[in-house]
Amino acid sequence: MKSLVLCFCVFALGRAQMFAGQDPVTKHCNVTGQWKSSLGSTLQLTSTGRELRGVYHTAVETALGASGQNREARVVGVISDGPQPTIAFSVLWVQGSCSAWVGQCFLLPGGGQVLKTLWMLRSPAESSEDDWESTRLGEDQFVFVGSAEGVDWR
Repeated sequence: MKSLVLCFCVFALGRAQMFAGQDPVTKHCNVTGQWKSSLGSTLQLTSTGRELRGVYHTAVETALGASGQNREARVVGVISDGPQPTIAFSVLWVQGSCSAWVGQCFLLPGGGQVLKTLWMLRSPAESSEDDWESTRLGEDQFVFVGSAEGVDWR
């Protein structure tokens, strides 16, 4: 009889969580894989513990050639624990600019994942008087597009 009561309690708890909009099985964002930004840039990430590594391929540049011949750079970053972790990652571009993103991975109702981020791009200035035009800020959203199988992480 005790096992029947226990089964009923577990079932009732699961149903209550479903009605509250929660899946009784906790799911986690998995940032390892390929992502595409709203501007068409691609991000390939892998996480090991709290460390992120990967490659960023940009679809946009502030000046022709600023991001290098292949328009890509290595990614280094960090990720928190939890089902919808916060992340921070950065890249250093060939011509000396650097970009950094900070955001969070969210699970979508249909089973997808999205990274919602704020970014900062710092371009080198010729002098301290030109410093005012060297920093740009914005936001970007990356949608998960596939697993990381066969990706060259360098």
